[in-house]
Amino acid sequence: MDGSNNSEYALGLDLGGTDIKAAIVAEDGTLPKTWKIPTEADRGGKHVVDRLVGLCRTMLDELPPSIRQEQVIGIGIGSPGVFNYETGQLVAGAVNLPGLSGTPLRSVFEESVGLPARVDNDANAFALAEARWGAGEGAQTIVAYTIGTGVGGGVVIGGKVFHGAWGFAGELGHVTVEPEGEYCACGNHGCIEPYSSANGIANCARKLVEEGRESVLSELPLESITCKKVGEAAKNGDRLAISVVERAGYYLAVGIAAAVIVLNPEMVVIGGGGAQLGEMLFEPIRKGLKTRVYHNAVREVPVVGAKLGTDSGMIGAGALVFSEKRGEPRG
Repeated sequence: MDGSNNSEYALGLDLGGTDIKAAIVAEDGTLPKTWKIPTEADRGGKHVVDRLVGLCRTMLDELPPSIRQEQVIGIGIGSPGVFNYETGQLVAGAVNLPGLSGTPLRSVFEESVGLPARVDNDANAFALAEARWGAGEGAQTIVAYTIGTGVGGGVVIGGKVFHGAWGFAGELGHVTVEPEGEYCACGNHGCIEPYSSANGIANCARKLVEEGRESVLSELPLESITCKKVGEAAKNGDRLAISVVERAGYYLAVGIAAAVIVLNPEMVVIGGGGAQLGEMLFEPIRKGLKTRVYHNAVREVPVVGAKLGTDSGMIGAGALVFSEKRGEPRG
């Protein structure tokens, strides 16, 4: 895009436990320039915030020649954790980002950098990115899941993230799929997350190997059995690995079916590292939806993989800024 015109841009920051990824995000979802720095989370929450603020200043100093500073209309930050959507305060941060709980991220950035800021859960940012410029482009209503260490989720309705009454809507990984089932880190039992996250898939495979079940995975040290290894074994026909992936898909289908019945989305988008399992995971989900969602007989809800890959967090963070410009509620 030509900076000599009236195009507008946002700073999009994706905060992770290991790295902070950032980009200049254009109105069409493209990224004219990107940055990546270590989070250094072990040095505490204040240090992480200082690094985020410093990175924003660096980004403004290092804009591509075609973009003027006055064209940058705001900062968007996607972060793990639960936010007070009215105040922009991080109510409960992630375990891998200690010391951030209670931080009023929005006001910190607005006061320190001098630009309007918007913050949201990283899974909501992912969902917004996919809805606007990814697999859900053109759709008015999508439900999106990120399958990684945990299971995140987001709901986009009318092209906007749906936050509910207090900003906590869309915690789709914590829908109960097995009453009194496996313990979840949220404190509940039987959430989707311990069954269908990348960690859940690996843990299930390790347990079965420990029980003596036959599998190529038994040749590995237990700690080396990851979701990726399970996927590779399943692709090579390993029956135990296939059963573990199908189990994860089964429980995802139970949870997704509830969301589909409540929201009637145009599609379900699945991203994150676990989505690399592809059709091995998606097919059990589709099969489950056929039996659990009565209106699938009228029109089947597509289950598709995300398109934006590892850039989705930065793109979604930038999309938060453009959403605010269009009059959506602040976060």
